[in-house]
Order: sequence, then C-alpha cells, then structure tokens
Amino acid sequence: MAEMPSGEPRCTNLDGYSDVARIVIVGKAGSFVPSNRIDVDAGWARRNGFLNRELVLVGREGGSPSVECCLVATSFADDGEDDGGLAEAKAQTTLHVMERLGIDAGDRACVSIRKLSNALLVKRVAVQRIDKVREGSIAVSDDLYHELREIEEGWASKRRRFYRLNHLATGALYYVPFDKIERDPSLAAQTVRLSRYQRMLLNLHAPPCVMDGVLKDLVENAEIDQATKQSLFDRYARDALLVPDSYDEQQSIMRNLRSCGYDTLQITESAFEEPSSLWAKVPKAISGFMVGNSSILLKSCRPFANDEERDIVRLSHSAMVHLGIDESDKVILRHGKAKARARALPIDSMERIMETNTIAREADIDPLVGIPASMRRSLGVCDLDEAVLVERDTGYLFRKNLNAQFMPVLLFFLAIVQTGYLFGTVVLGYSLLASVVGLPIIAFIMFSEQRAKVK
Repeated sequence: MAEMPSGEPRCTNLDGYSDVARIVIVGKAGSFVPSNRIDVDAGWARRNGFLNRELVLVGREGGSPSVECCLVATSFADDGEDDGGLAEAKAQTTLHVMERLGIDAGDRACVSIRKLSNALLVKRVAVQRIDKVREGSIAVSDDLYHELREIEEGWASKRRRFYRLNHLATGALYYVPFDKIERDPSLAAQTVRLSRYQRMLLNLHAPPCVMDGVLKDLVENAEIDQATKQSLFDRYARDALLVPDSYDEQQSIMRNLRSCGYDTLQITESAFEEPSSLWAKVPKAISGFMVGNSSILLKSCRPFANDEERDIVRLSHSAMVHLGIDESDKVILRHGKAKARARALPIDSMERIMETNTIAREADIDPLVGIPASMRRSLGVCDLDEAVLVERDTGYLFRKNLNAQFMPVLLFFLAIVQTGYLFGTVVLGYSLLASVVGLPIIAFIMFSEQRAKVK
C-alpha cells in the first residue's frame, strides 16, 4: 500500500497538496472489479498524497460530472509507445468510468483526481465492548469524533446522514449512521471499535483468502522485520486459497497483517434516502406494524451463474432466518438513494457460489448477498464487497398472508352480517361496526406468526 507523506493531516483534504492532481487516461484497466476502478502509477500516487484503494473523485476537463472511483496504485509495464513525457502521469480505468466521463475507449483524455472532502483516516481497529454490540454502534477516539461532529454540524441536508468505512486493504465498504457513532475517550488516536460482524463485513475478522497485488504491496512496503514478511509470504504460497489450519494460526496471521497496516480504514460521508411522501410512509408503517420489520447489512457478491438474468438474490440460511423470510419471499435492497425488489433464494451450494466468487471458508458465506450485475448497477453498487441494506418486504408479506387467510376473514364478516339480519336493523348496524373494529384485530392476530419470526 502506498504510504502517506510524512506530516499529512488526518483529515485528508487537498490543502496540503495541489488543488487538483491531473493525469491522462491511456486505456482500459486490466481488471473490471470494482467497476469504478482507476489505476495509477504507485510513485505518482505517493507524490500526490493518495492512498492505495482510497475513494476519490475523478472529473474530466470542461465541467463534466465527477465520478467516485476506487484509486488503485500499481505499476504500468512499458508498452513501447510515446507517452509524450507522461510516463508516470498516466492512468487506466474501466469502461463504466469511461462511459460516465464521456471518454471513448481509444481516447487519451486528461482527467483530474481529487480527494473526497471530509475524509478521515483510521489506523487501528479495536474490539467493540460487549454491552454495545447489540446496539449495532461503533466507537471512535476523541480526535475522530470531534471531526465527525464538525462535519455533521456543517451538513445542511435533511436526509439521514451515514458514514462509510472503506477498508483500504480489500476495498470492502460498511455504512453506519451518525447516531450509531459513539465517543470513547479511552481509545488511542485514530482508532475505532467494531463488533465481530462489522469486522466481518469489512474483511477484518479473518485473514483474506488470497494475497492479491494490494496485499502483497502492503506487506512488502511495511516497516517490519523481514522474517515476519517472509512468514506471511510462505503461508500464502501453500495453496491458491489460504485456509488456516487452526484458530491459533489464523490469529497469528492477523497479528502479522495488522503490524503491516492491514487495519487502515477511510471514513467518508454518505447518505441514505428515506421515504418522504405520506403515501409511501403510511402503507409501509401499516404493513410493518402487522408483520414486523427486520433488516440486515450484507456484503454484495455475485449470485449463481443462472441468476444473472432474473430478479433473484442469494442469501445465506442465517440471513434468511434473521429476516424471517422463506424461500422465494421478496426482499428490498437499499443503497443510497436507490432501492430494488427481488425474490430471495438460499445459497444452498458452496461449490456453486465459489464458481463466481473467491470464497475459501463456508463461514464466509454468512454475511453475503448474491446480487445480479444489472441490479448492482441500478443500485449503484460498484464494489463486490460493498455493504447493502436488505429488508424483508413487509408489503409483500402482508399481501401473502392476507391471501392465505382470506376465507376465514370472509366467513367472520358474513357471520356478523347474518347475525344483524336475524335480529333487526339496529343490531345490523352494531354488527357492521363490530366487524369494522374486529377485522383489524383479527388480522393482527393472524400475523402474529410472522411477527414472531423477527422477535
């Protein structure tokens, strides 16, 4: 991983560097994951104060819309062409970014790369306190909380504010609202506390399965002894996918990776769109009250190969139990302002999910949601390890269970009306009133089984 220049402030704005770093896009990146990737020379990244895999804004000259990209510091092979003196100031990016910037595949276009405003750097990750795990909150040190508070107070929008944690070693992303961020004075500077599940979503809970180029550079550039570096390289040289033999070996690998800076995170601001229309809020509130609400943050991955052409997502068994849904029930996926509905099917084959993803351990399936590529694009999910909020579709469950109980409800209504006819008009009026009051109560009782699934 590219190191930051000495003396760089924690809040990574551009004040310490040039206002805009310019670079020339000379071709398509060798990898299409993530689809918002831009590859730059590692030396150029260091000189301009960029971290490997940090999120940046890329814009074209002339005021075209900026695109948020994952900056990957790499080394370009000499292609033998004349770069016009730009041997190091060149970049490659994906077709998705080119399309967003209006660049043709054969163009050599000049673009600007700038850091995201109000970005913070985290260097250490500690374990969350047990009494706070259930709340789903994170704790940050005094210095980070002070800067987050200043960002929060300066934000004018009324949308619910979220902050995004970006794991620089793997690119995994996690979202947390500001009301779930707490101050912990006992923490050292630039430190956060995360629960085991939060660390799992950020790929911090276990050693990664493969040593990719980013991880290799991280270990090679770390200021640690050569024996520790060689120990890590030897462990990853055993097999194509690393599966530690024991818990002790897993912990030993993680300690060595942390000494190389594996825990480094970037915190940037984000937002999730909340329903604003009364017509959207009322039905959701009623159905949620009747059948119960439940949601979970999961990491996006590829589904089974034959799911790509269908509105289907793949969930682990534990995630489906958490959401209180059965096979083929519908769920709602939320990411920023976008949302999508899909049928949920289980990840019932380790082999099939491994065909489309790099997974070495069965336990790694638990926090995953397999999303088709077209749906990821419509949601704006650029990275396969990006967190997505998955909710049970309460409207669908309400309709599904109401249809199943239609005949009992109809018989209750007819019995009330028949009783009123037998005893006269006055009794009929009271009977109709009783049915109006009784039907919601009966419906609430009928949905008790659905509510019990998420309690």
